[in-house]
Amino acid sequence: MSDSQETDYTILEQQSEAVERQETDGSLQISANETLKETSETKEQATENVNWSEALLAESENKRKRVFRWMEGKGQTESDKDLMINSLAESLQIHKEIVERIQREKDVYEETMEKRHAEERNAVNVEREKAQLALEEHKEHYARLEAAYQSVVQELEAKKQEYKRIEANFYSHVRTIKPTDDDLSTIQPEIGHLFSQLNNLCMSLRSKIDREAATTFVQERWPALNESVKELMKNDEKTLDSGYITLFAEKFLVETMLHEIMKQPIHLGVSVNEAFEQVDAWIRVRNEEWATRLRQQISALVVKQPADEQESIEKAKEALVERIIDQLSRIYPTVKEDANQAKKILNIVNRTAKLNLAMKGQEILVKPVPIEEGVATFNSTMMKPVNKGKPEGRVLIVISPPFIASDPNDPEHGFVILGKVLCA
Repeated sequence: MSDSQETDYTILEQQSEAVERQETDGSLQISANETLKETSETKEQATENVNWSEALLAESENKRKRVFRWMEGKGQTESDKDLMINSLAESLQIHKEIVERIQREKDVYEETMEKRHAEERNAVNVEREKAQLALEEHKEHYARLEAAYQSVVQELEAKKQEYKRIEANFYSHVRTIKPTDDDLSTIQPEIGHLFSQLNNLCMSLRSKIDREAATTFVQERWPALNESVKELMKNDEKTLDSGYITLFAEKFLVETMLHEIMKQPIHLGVSVNEAFEQVDAWIRVRNEEWATRLRQQISALVVKQPADEQESIEKAKEALVERIIDQLSRIYPTVKEDANQAKKILNIVNRTAKLNLAMKGQEILVKPVPIEEGVATFNSTMMKPVNKGKPEGRVLIVISPPFIASDPNDPEHGFVILGKVLCA
């Protein structure tokens, strides 16, 4: 081989190695970029191109090595060597075109990915701006709601304070009108306690009953009940059983407390009872609220500023106790001789008088409900039977009537105390 041919051969070999290194470096760079940036489909396509390029390079390298080994092993003519050199030059040109094509594809791919990434970044920025704008709107809306809430809280607190002030003024005003501090919650049990005290008094005197005199007293006091009284007597007797007489004695005491104290226009022994009854009737048909206020105020005056009325009230109580003792002596002949019984009855009268003023001082009336004896039938919502009678049927005797307190403006405000009846 001549020196010039060797030089050409060396140059071609160096150019071939340079192309191979460039192809290898380009392939490695493309492979690295694809690993970081490409989507799955584009990445697979780029990998196939690189693999194909590497296969061509490997095949070319193998051919070149085989040629050079063959040329070194055998003596070749100059024309053969020129042919080989031309073949290698063409191969290098092909490889160069491949590398350039791959580079162009790489540039296009990078430009495409950069454009796609830019679009994605723009989309993300747009969404971020929208989210930020929505967040700001929500913050402003929350601030408005918070301000409105605080305003409502302050207004509510102010109304609570105003309500407390009005309530305090109301109770102060009511206390100045009402004769006592009682309300329906204290009046209801007090009525029950009063009736229990009347029953206990009669039961304690049961052993002192004169049955014949007591039967006569019952027939004379309640002539309309004579038929019912006969029903209660045994066939061979003309007197009532002690148990029935005790019930009639209790009935007498209840009726006396109602008629002499609770049904008084204002109070027992007050000089203005009759006058108030007339004025109350005149006002009530025109303005019921004014009539209620007048009743409360006069009842309060009786308690807080009785003046000379106190003496007449006490005298009326004493006279009432004497009348009760006188009537009870027809049932219990020895009751007049027992001063302790007079004290018990006076205690009952005082208790009833206090209860009456408490009832008169309420906004709504607390009143007994009449039951027609011998005609009405048993009603469990208004009555309770005594042990000696039946729990149903016709009402023979009313020992104590039902008491009702009802507010027409508030059905939940009120109470019912069951009446005590004897049924047959």
